[in-house]
Amino acid sequence: MLRLVRKPPNVLFLHAHDMGRAVSPYGFPAPTPRIQAFAETSLVFRNAHAAAPTCSPSRAALLTGQTAHQAGMLGLAHRGFRLAYPDRHLAAYLGRHGYHTVLAGIQHEIDPLRTGSLYKEILPENFIDEPAKRDRHTADSCADFLGRAGKEKPWMMWAGFFWPHRPFAPAESGGVNPDYVQPPAPLPDSPSTRQDMADYYASVAHTDRCFGIVLDALRETSHADNTVIVMTTDHGIAFPDMKCRLTGHGTGVALILNDPRNGGVHGVSDALVSHLDVFPSICDLVGVPVPDWSIGYSLTPVWNRGAKTVREDLFSEVNFHAAAEPMRAVRTERFNYIRIFDDDLRAPLSNVDEGPSKSFLLESGWSPARQKVQLYDLLQDPQETCSVADDPCYSLAREQMDRRLRHWMEVTDDPLLHDSLHVPPGAVLNTRDSLVAESGPFLADRNQPGDSA
Repeated sequence: MLRLVRKPPNVLFLHAHDMGRAVSPYGFPAPTPRIQAFAETSLVFRNAHAAAPTCSPSRAALLTGQTAHQAGMLGLAHRGFRLAYPDRHLAAYLGRHGYHTVLAGIQHEIDPLRTGSLYKEILPENFIDEPAKRDRHTADSCADFLGRAGKEKPWMMWAGFFWPHRPFAPAESGGVNPDYVQPPAPLPDSPSTRQDMADYYASVAHTDRCFGIVLDALRETSHADNTVIVMTTDHGIAFPDMKCRLTGHGTGVALILNDPRNGGVHGVSDALVSHLDVFPSICDLVGVPVPDWSIGYSLTPVWNRGAKTVREDLFSEVNFHAAAEPMRAVRTERFNYIRIFDDDLRAPLSNVDEGPSKSFLLESGWSPARQKVQLYDLLQDPQETCSVADDPCYSLAREQMDRRLRHWMEVTDDPLLHDSLHVPPGAVLNTRDSLVAESGPFLADRNQPGDSA
């Protein structure tokens, strides 16, 4: 009797830069019909979070299954930070298990000189300064690959798109009227913030169209029924008090998974999920062992068996973005606890991306001060606006959350336990007083080329 051997599935990552959750499946009035249609046939994780709400550290955690500090990616790749163990990258790992690995578009976690050693094929990229043309080129390159991909070996493709990273597209290019736009929750409602959000929506609309090109190309191939799709981003949108913050505004990410082999399971999950859980989930879905360095939890119990959750808590970190800002956080269903490991409580404003919202706040006298310890009751304060860390009624919760955080730091050998964060020779960092990331002043000579963070 013949036994049919099931072919391992292909894996397609659709990744948008700085998208957060500000797309229609998460309740935002964003013009993202293709993402919405994809979500309605997939599993949408409503409570997914980045392991580090900055660009390279987030991607490093997502694609190695390790915390950013375990992976060695404490800062931005284009500013001189590097993965400590490139061979632990998902592309390298699946490559060792027989996958043809393909890179299309933006990646921001690998030394460009080593990129080729991780991916077996790199699709030609168009390095023009116009994000719309650049992303369209990436989408077309993906479509071309899908049209010619053979069935001899399974493949894994990373499709990385620049938008909705700043600078945004003008609102009118996406047919968005800023007069009828609500700014994101941490920001005041003003003409500047409305315009800024309208421009974001125009940018993510273009991302939506590019995603659609890739999904349409896949649907037209014989690979469609055997390709796992992961749609996600790196962290919250690039607005003040969002990107590079450890509240949900910064760590909250879109995460939408589709496996055509699991009988059409779709809907939403409220499970607490970390980006760290994607690596072991992919390993389970493609049938390769989960390596011992991966510290996340596979989501297959949620995916295939309807489990409500796979974890009780998750952790996030910031080390360096444009400037140093060492912070750690632990989140449960009820609380988010943030601790700043820095005696200087002035917020490094170079870690806030330039744009109309930042300019409006600065012109209005914005000078954000940080609290050393923050505790947010997510049931009574879901927007995380008022810390209860000093409220005696929450003393037990604060103590318990602090113990969780300390235990995680010990288990992962967090360098902050030793009062040190390694800065590679030649890495570029802004000073605490720097207002604009691109302008400095810098703690070191700016000698690393690359895109914006």
